[in-house]
Amino acid sequence: MNVLLTGAGGFLGRAVGPALVRHGHTVRALMRRRSDSAVSPLAQGIDPWWGDLRTTDLDAALNGVDAVVHLAAVFGGDVMEQFLGTVVPTERLLEAMVRSGTTRLVLVSSFSVYDWRVPARALSEDSPLENHLERRDGYTVVKTWQERVCRRFAAAHGWRLSVVRPGFIWDEERPWIDGVGLRLGRTVLVNGPFRRLPLTHVDSCADCVALTVACEAANGETFNVVDSDDVRAWSHAGLLIRDGVANVRRRIALPYFLGLWAAFLASALARVLFGPENRLPGILIPARYRARFRSLRFPNQKALRVLDWKPGVHGALVRGER
Repeated sequence: MNVLLTGAGGFLGRAVGPALVRHGHTVRALMRRRSDSAVSPLAQGIDPWWGDLRTTDLDAALNGVDAVVHLAAVFGGDVMEQFLGTVVPTERLLEAMVRSGTTRLVLVSSFSVYDWRVPARALSEDSPLENHLERRDGYTVVKTWQERVCRRFAAAHGWRLSVVRPGFIWDEERPWIDGVGLRLGRTVLVNGPFRRLPLTHVDSCADCVALTVACEAANGETFNVVDSDDVRAWSHAGLLIRDGVANVRRRIALPYFLGLWAAFLASALARVLFGPENRLPGILIPARYRARFRSLRFPNQKALRVLDWKPGVHGALVRGER
């Protein structure tokens, strides 16, 4: 297939492009700046398309394209900045797909779209999505709306849509993930030390995305992407310390429910003292604390079964090897 890859210069995008090529696809990589890619796409057999979803001639970019893999999103700034940089450009891309006649779309979303209060033991593709977006952060808001917009267009135009939701993505050069705990200088406060981490190595995640593109059984499906949920927060923090990465030198265990109670108490006090519009740090907002640190299982059987995906790329850090 001829594939347009958006967000190709980002952390995941730099791995997805080569993965698509390995699986036999021709890739047109949309990147905002030449500095977005540390490695020349031409050297990897990828056609670079320098531009921005907000301003680029997307009709030209989609010319001859069979499928779109949509990774592009804005992570920084306030909610409005993220919305204008993520959801609005997504709508522009989808409108261009309608004009071009492209009918295959793979959207890379996030675990952040789930309502982490509801699952009893395991978070799966069937778990409810977050409806109270005002309780969550800007990233949850924009990824939820991005999914909604893509599903609406797919339903209206009969597209073949697949949604991929990765857990925490990491690699050896970016080993730190926010799910490990709260960083206080060189100390990490491991909130819920024995909880499982939904980790996915960037190369493993990229391979899953690439497999999704041409898989007919993936049409209309959603896949959670987790290499394994056998890695515990406390042990992962220990590996970070042992290997001298992420600038972490020590770890302190904090029971999950103790941290959650502290968040509820801080929220209640803030409402009394400052009113409903107070702006607490995310760690002190119960819904955000829960989404970051709640202990659940994270099954990946659907991706294994439907896509014949073989993750197995936990990386040297998680395996305890260097």
